[in-house]
Amino acid sequence: MKHSRLAVYAYVSIVILPVWVLGQLKIGYIDSNRIMQEFEEVRDAQAKLEKETRRLQVEYNTFVERLDSLNREFERQRLLLSNEKIREKEAEIQSLYQTTQAFQQSKFGPEGELYRYQAQLMAPVLDKVDAAVKKLGAERSYDYIVDAAGGALVYALPAHDLTADVIAELRRSTGQE
Repeated sequence: MKHSRLAVYAYVSIVILPVWVLGQLKIGYIDSNRIMQEFEEVRDAQAKLEKETRRLQVEYNTFVERLDSLNREFERQRLLLSNEKIREKEAEIQSLYQTTQAFQQSKFGPEGELYRYQAQLMAPVLDKVDAAVKKLGAERSYDYIVDAAGGALVYALPAHDLTADVIAELRRSTGQE
């Protein structure tokens, strides 16, 4: 948080302040954390996500309990089993362990079901927030709107967008015209 505010201050002091001195820029900011806390649709999405998380956690706990039970049973019977049965039980335990790990990764991992569900729930909410910021920026003639929580530029007048110029310069300088 401290680092992102520092980035905003640096951006403002290096890029925006010199331009502001030459011609009055209108700069605003938002606090995306507060928006996410107070916007009802975010709370609804979080409730749905928590419900799904609990459901998947119960499923995962079932795998873990089965694995623990199988391990305890194997340790109790180990001395009575033949070498072949020991290998079979160890293979069974290993297979269930791998299944449990695969379940955890597919549901809770960085590319897992829960992550995709969160993105699906939040996409329409974030689109609405973005539309509201752009609408207010245009209606109130802001040149820039930054996010105080994240240090990111969330709105700018298209006239200030130098992206195409930078790409053109890169292509010229690398001979890719």
